[in-house]
Amino acid sequence: MNIRAASKADLAGVYQLECDTFGSHGYPDFFLRQAWDLWPGSMLMAEDDSGLLGYVLAGRGEVADESWILSLAVASAARGKGLGRKLLQAAVNELERQGCRHIKLTVLPDNPALHLYRSLGFAEVGREEDYFGPGEPRLVMVKR
Repeated sequence: MNIRAASKADLAGVYQLECDTFGSHGYPDFFLRQAWDLWPGSMLMAEDDSGLLGYVLAGRGEVADESWILSLAVASAARGKGLGRKLLQAAVNELERQGCRHIKLTVLPDNPALHLYRSLGFAEVGREEDYFGPGEPRLVMVKR
């Protein structure tokens, strides 16, 4: 398994994984393309000989030392093997290398990934009941 920065040629596969993982809440293909342009090197993907296994997207905030984990997706066949942890840790390492001191993310309150985020040092700093609209609660977490 290899983790590397996504290339333009990888975007179609990343988009398909985003749709498979998040359905109607997934990012549209045009956003993923623009994120790839806007934050060079911040879209990391994991692959093996069979192809794309997962990806993570980070974005820098308007404050110099702040960033966000915008998406973390692992293919269903690759779940439960520590890949999400490896991808998230790779993104955190890169963001910290770039001087980010506050890395934020949001997560559904009952998402099993909550344990992963906490184990990597993310702490809950807030909860919004309608983060993405009515009936869409999210915990806001930060790693300092």
